[in-house]
Amino acid sequence: MRQRTGRMVRRLPAADEGVALVTVLGTMAVVTLFLLSSLALVIGQAPKARTDQDAKAAVAAAQAGIDEYVARLTANDSYWTLGADSANPAFTPGRTIQGSGGRAASYRYQLLSTAEDTARNGVIRLQATGTSSPGAGAAPVSRTLTATLQPKGFLRFIYFSDVEVLDPELFYARTSVTVNGSAYWNSGTHGTRYRYVDEGAGVPVACGGYYYAGRSAPTYSAATYPVRVLDTWSNSLTGTVVSTGTVAGFGCLEIQWASGDIVQGPLHSNDALQVGGSPLFTDPVTESSWTNPPDPSRRWWNSGQPLLSSGGTQGYWPVYAAPLAMPNGNSELLKYVEPRIDDPSAAAGPGCLYTGQTRITFQGSTMQVYSPSTTNAPSRCLDTSNRGNVQTKAVPPVVYVNDTATCGSVDTSKMTVPRSGEWTGGITTDYSCNRGTAVVQGTVDGQVTVAAKDDVVVTGDVLAADGATGTDMVGLVAGSYVWVYHPVDSSGNNLLSSSSSVHTIQAAVLSLRHSFLVQNWQYGAALSSTSSTSSKLNVLGSISQRYRGPVGTGNSGGPTSGYLKNYVYDQRLKNLQPPYFLKPAATPWQVVTVTDK
Repeated sequence: MRQRTGRMVRRLPAADEGVALVTVLGTMAVVTLFLLSSLALVIGQAPKARTDQDAKAAVAAAQAGIDEYVARLTANDSYWTLGADSANPAFTPGRTIQGSGGRAASYRYQLLSTAEDTARNGVIRLQATGTSSPGAGAAPVSRTLTATLQPKGFLRFIYFSDVEVLDPELFYARTSVTVNGSAYWNSGTHGTRYRYVDEGAGVPVACGGYYYAGRSAPTYSAATYPVRVLDTWSNSLTGTVVSTGTVAGFGCLEIQWASGDIVQGPLHSNDALQVGGSPLFTDPVTESSWTNPPDPSRRWWNSGQPLLSSGGTQGYWPVYAAPLAMPNGNSELLKYVEPRIDDPSAAAGPGCLYTGQTRITFQGSTMQVYSPSTTNAPSRCLDTSNRGNVQTKAVPPVVYVNDTATCGSVDTSKMTVPRSGEWTGGITTDYSCNRGTAVVQGTVDGQVTVAAKDDVVVTGDVLAADGATGTDMVGLVAGSYVWVYHPVDSSGNNLLSSSSSVHTIQAAVLSLRHSFLVQNWQYGAALSSTSSTSSKLNVLGSISQRYRGPVGTGNSGGPTSGYLKNYVYDQRLKNLQPPYFLKPAATPWQVVTVTDK
């Protein structure tokens, strides 16, 4: 049998070129799909990025509008009284500003507050809309910002003073001085019998300035303020008047911040503070003394040093801040009362004008008024035909007491001051009936500013009905002094017990030409004790004054006359003010808040 022998043939594998091509094509498809997806994502994101960029440009334009309005206020701090200024294109139709890359944007703004709103509340509300211009074929993008503007005013501080010295008008009427270094007139002939004295002319002027501007070594020229000669044997003035030479040798009656003084709230003085102990300032304290002080870390004078901490409470040292200029008077408030004696042809204001010494006792939303010298007033303020009697009226937003040439018949029992046996020859109020003096006390349910051309006298506690926790608000604005009533007899004894005296004032206090102080502060027994807060002079609000006013005297053992102080800042004053309260002269407005509509 033939056996068939077959030849083993090796089978070749199939060619792999096709497989590689498929793999490459598949990979390319995946990559291409990824690239196309990425490109689509990028292309899709481009309009969004463009929109975001345009939105940012619109916000920047709106902010530029706010800044531009603030710049106008800086140039003219009364610009807000013009309302929607027709000469300003930013109101209508808007102002264009050039952006980067040749692109432009625009802004326009409108006031959300009226001039009346701003005068009453002290706030400007401005709405600014910015619009980007992305170019042809694209829709513009707009954004709106709403800004709240306020001036840096007196209400920002629990305590403000222009000059840290006793009011020069309260200086002693006769002060010993030297002329060209000598205290005595013709001492070679008369020895020490005849002293040079100032009769209240030059010394108050020399002591009325700032410490860093020369009050630290006060002098003046006798040619400007002649000096008299006192016969010390008879304690009477001679006929000799000295009008040549340099007058010095006297000290200014400065009031220091001492150990135990605690100030709870921001404090500012245009003067250098005298620190004689270790007071505690629990909030930032600023002053406007030296631009470059002798010791940059110590912006005060004297040997004391404020505490930086006490019982876990942080303390502050003074730092520099720009000065605040006080208005010369409060006649601005005459715009907001009736009748309008400042401009008889103008529209009547919502407040009430009284003339001559006037007593106001607040009783919630009403007040008892006694104003016997007022002859012209609307019936809502006073029935002038019955002005000899106490009347009850609704509390207006402003009470203004002006002076008068002619007094009515004043019943002291209804005015309540001066009281029987009160010594009016001390350091106290001038109670002349023709003066613009407001005598005030009581509890207020609402908002009111009491202003007087001359003095405001607080004869009892002044309180907010809501305990100063809501919107009840009181302002006390005096052209001259704001006095805390403290009557004494001719022997210097208190006529009122501590429990019958003033102890609480919940108000924003402003004395434009003089001080907030206690009558006869250096006389009588102390009205306060160290251990009793309720016995102190408790002010919840703010105190602003031209000169620093005293409220009592004391020593290391405690108070010896008048009051101890307990001054606490009313935090509501940051956003809420008494109606039509005055602001510093030429004070720049500041942006307090900005919100995105």
